[in-house]
Amino acid sequence: MIQIKHLATGEVLYEVDADSLAGAKLVGKNLAGADLSRLVLRGCVFDSDNLDEASFEKSDLEGATFMGASVKHACFDGANMTGVVMTDAILNDSSMQNVNLTKANLRYAKLHNCNLSGARLVEADLSMCDLRCDMPKANLTRTDLRGSNLERADLSHAKVDEANFTDATMTDAHLDGCYLERAINACAKHRPFKAKPHVVKRPWWMVWA
Repeated sequence: MIQIKHLATGEVLYEVDADSLAGAKLVGKNLAGADLSRLVLRGCVFDSDNLDEASFEKSDLEGATFMGASVKHACFDGANMTGVVMTDAILNDSSMQNVNLTKANLRYAKLHNCNLSGARLVEADLSMCDLRCDMPKANLTRTDLRGSNLERADLSHAKVDEANFTDATMTDAHLDGCYLERAINACAKHRPFKAKPHVVKRPWWMVWA
């Protein structure tokens, strides 16, 4: 029997009659604030769960699914999330520093105000996502970012080789040290501020002077 406890209070939120949580089907559960850190959670199904403020820090989540789940203000720092499916998940305000999201599917997910510093997102599907978040030094090699909202996102020093930015909105994104010439269709909707030229108007009587 495995008990899933609340991170702060220690209250038992759910019990699983198994020796391991790997592959567990926890669909539609209320696991808000759960301590799921440093666990092997490969192939777990968290679809439609309430996982707000839960901790998955340094857990092995390879192949897990979070379709339509609410995972706001959660912590995934250092987690292995290779191949996870998080389509339509709400991850706003979560910390995802140094996570491995290689080949993950986050299509239509909301990651507003998330911290993805140093995250590995190689060949991940982030199309149509809300990515108004921080991704400095992230690895976005061959990442699918088509149609995503990257307005004011921090992509400083991110690696974007062959990343696909087709139809992505990049208005006022921070791009210092980000070599967009190596990406596909980058800045298609990037509208940097351009000051209007200063025109000195001369009085009419001086026009012909």
